[in-house]
Amino acid sequence: PRHMAEAIAAGIRAADPEVTVKLFNASKSDKTDIIAEIFRSKALVLGSPTVNNGYLYAIAGQLELIKGAKFKKKKAAAFGSYGWSGEAVPNLTARMQQLRLSLPLEGMRVRFCPTQEDLAAAVQFGRDFAKAVRGE
Repeated sequence: PRHMAEAIAAGIRAADPEVTVKLFNASKSDKTDIIAEIFRSKALVLGSPTVNNGYLYAIAGQLELIKGAKFKKKKAAAFGSYGWSGEAVPNLTARMQQLRLSLPLEGMRVRFCPTQEDLAAAVQFGRDFAKAVRGE
């Protein structure tokens, strides 16, 4: 998902050069730093590979912090990769809907490592997300 995250960020920047995009690895970054940035942001995009038919434990922790913050109508989207089953993106999407985040786009997922075509689609996903956040 790191390569996908970078491609999505590139698409967001291409659609709106004025926007600040920050990338975090939820497994390595401090959870309070991440939630503080989410609090200050207009939107967020969460990604995870499918692990044990779901998303990463670190992402689950961030979602619990988001639950406690009670964000309402903040724009969000999900992305991820999978090998066999691919539940991470649908599960992330469902959880974000439960948390009352606004999901203007269907989540994006790719099988195994993203190809060049997948990365190009991720850039477009970022562009589309930026436009949705702006209300276009």
